[in-house]
Amino acid sequence: MLPVLLSLLSAVCFAFGNVVMQRGLSGLDHFTGLLVNLTINAGLLWLYLAASSAPIELWVPVNLVFAGVGLLVPGVSRLCVIHGIERMGASVTSTATSAAPLFAIVFALFFLNERPTPTNLVGALLIVGGIVLISWRGEHRSWRVWDLGFPLTAAFLFALRDNLVRFGLLLTRSPVLAAAIASTSSALTFGAAYAARRALPRWTPSTGSGLLWFASSGVANFFAYVFMYTALGLDRISIVSPLVNSFPVFVLPLAYFLLRGIEQVTARTVGATVSVVLGVLLISWEKL
Repeated sequence: MLPVLLSLLSAVCFAFGNVVMQRGLSGLDHFTGLLVNLTINAGLLWLYLAASSAPIELWVPVNLVFAGVGLLVPGVSRLCVIHGIERMGASVTSTATSAAPLFAIVFALFFLNERPTPTNLVGALLIVGGIVLISWRGEHRSWRVWDLGFPLTAAFLFALRDNLVRFGLLLTRSPVLAAAIASTSSALTFGAAYAARRALPRWTPSTGSGLLWFASSGVANFFAYVFMYTALGLDRISIVSPLVNSFPVFVLPLAYFLLRGIEQVTARTVGATVSVVLGVLLISWEKL
């Protein structure tokens, strides 16, 4: 039951981080804000490690796996999501990236020799279906079929991240160190890209509040990483990945309080929530 609880806590933290990042965009651009988010996240993970009594083994080969994870997610995956939003809109992009848990289960089946139960598979499908219901806005198609390659590539990379982390944590029992290495790799990658192509943001009255919102999202992601990596170290991809990726459902109630109620509750959102809850129950069934 602990991996289920940790996965759901990670989803809630990711949802909170996404909502407060949206608030931060009123005072800071997305690229600068994401760099603040990643830096805060990495810094807190290293502080957590320094404050704990756990041994820190940096110079072991398996840590290269986690460094590589940090290069892919959120590095390349974030760029794919941004291009997808530019070409197809946020709703279509979100819908396509919701395939990540299914990709993750397929990868784990072939590369990690995991055997998901029927309830795992049905639960994952229900969660993906719920996310699709929430994301889809029914807008008219104005994009080309191959534009779907951007969000699907992002979904592929999210699934690859989950499998690589699970593989690495089968060789080492330091999930927080793994998260710290991955987040540091991400922060350094984005920092280098930022230095190469962006000037410092112009300070305005709203810049300070934007920094605070993005810093808050970094704190939320710190907890999300700790929960997610710990869960991946404890249980199968078919248990953890669908639950962690259910975070869009938690965005709705959080947005109601933090974004001044801009999200309306409709029959579709209620149906989506029910679908995700049923999926969570099915995935959790064997752990109850």
